[in-house]
Amino acid sequence: MRATDEFRDRIHQTDTMQTLVRSLNEEPASLLDSICRRYESTGRPVADHYLQMTGFFADTMLRILSQASLVERRSGGRDSLLVYEPTTEGLELWKRMSSEDGS
Repeated sequence: MRATDEFRDRIHQTDTMQTLVRSLNEEPASLLDSICRRYESTGRPVADHYLQMTGFFADTMLRILSQASLVERRSGGRDSLLVYEPTTEGLELWKRMSSEDGS
């Protein structure tokens, strides 16, 4: 085993790294859920100030959702700096995930 592989294995066994990896998987799903729920109830793009941005990588997660074409990020005009609107694909995926989770 290469030293680099040994290093990676070792750090991935730590609680902190496992929490980080879990967060990287869960934060985008949580943000997509927040955006889609709000969008479904209002029919309008979701203002940035509405989102609960509590995770360490929250801004990065929003960029990931945008780059994955699950949400569109646009200027919010005078009401907010940015607004987020789920794409058709984002809404469909969110609905499928919600039904799988039983929520």
